[in-house]
Amino acid sequence: MNIGENKVRFDPLRLEDISKAITRADIIDLIKDRAIMKKITKNSKIKKEKKRKGTGSVKIRVKNRKMKYMAKIRKLRRYLSELKNKKVISDNEYRYLRKLSKAGQFKARRNLKEYLVAVMKKTLPAPPKEKKS
Repeated sequence: MNIGENKVRFDPLRLEDISKAITRADIIDLIKDRAIMKKITKNSKIKKEKKRKGTGSVKIRVKNRKMKYMAKIRKLRRYLSELKNKKVISDNEYRYLRKLSKAGQFKARRNLKEYLVAVMKKTLPAPPKEKKS
């Protein structure tokens, strides 16, 4: 039955037959006749295994966080390179702002723009107007 001694249940009406059983074959017959049975427990091994969380769920969470970070940092770096190419910021300022964005100083492009206007006193070029057709 592959279970421990405490998990075995004997039929109280068949205790006499169980006590007379000597050989392995006798025990097997009693198991087939349901005189010897497994106890049903609440916390079975199957339930405990279902509760376990593998490392895969952690990897997925990390990957999602990484993908969000990559998308954000690429947008910020692209915007910084545009500003550098348009000569709005110098090379030193570009390096400094790039380090700040890597450190997580800016949540989005909007925060970067606010920082440039408020702290660095830069005037940003107006965004191109879309033509109506």
